[in-house]
Amino acid sequence: MVIKNKTLFQKEYVEAAMHAANFDDNKYKFFKIVYNMFGLLFGMGCVRYLVFQVLGREEADWFMVVFYGLAAIFLYIGMVGMDKSNKRRYHNTYSKMIGITFTYEIDSEDIIVTDEENDSDTFKWDEVIKWAEDKDNIYLFVSAHNCLVINKDGFTEGTAKDLKELAAAVFAVRGEDDEQ
Repeated sequence: MVIKNKTLFQKEYVEAAMHAANFDDNKYKFFKIVYNMFGLLFGMGCVRYLVFQVLGREEADWFMVVFYGLAAIFLYIGMVGMDKSNKRRYHNTYSKMIGITFTYEIDSEDIIVTDEENDSDTFKWDEVIKWAEDKDNIYLFVSAHNCLVINKDGFTEGTAKDLKELAAAVFAVRGEDDEQ
């Protein structure tokens, strides 16, 4: 069975692909949690010494207020900067694709992607390292930051359910091959 789809690549797909890539990126999640946790701790330290200042207690120290406040601000900037650099990488990769209609022909062996100018790329299912989905799209990653975005409303032959079943089957077979 051949599954066919036409997807007009839209601007919001760039960010959606980035989020899909981070669904299971443990390094990204770890650093995000560390930045959040330490930012919260340093922010609480800043508030603590600020309250001491307001109450006029002897533990009050402006240096500690400034130190904890600056540390919390720099941690927040680092967390936002991590997201911005990730977003910039995806925009650099995908910005030239916005507004282009891609046609996908997918079977159990290959994924053939053709653009409006009839330029065609063929990917083997072995090249797909992971797949993800959200409510609008299915994402097939052929590298860590290279993704085929397939809109669920664009199927001309087959359905999104067929593609999900095919992807799940391919990855299940790979999982069995790895164990043998």
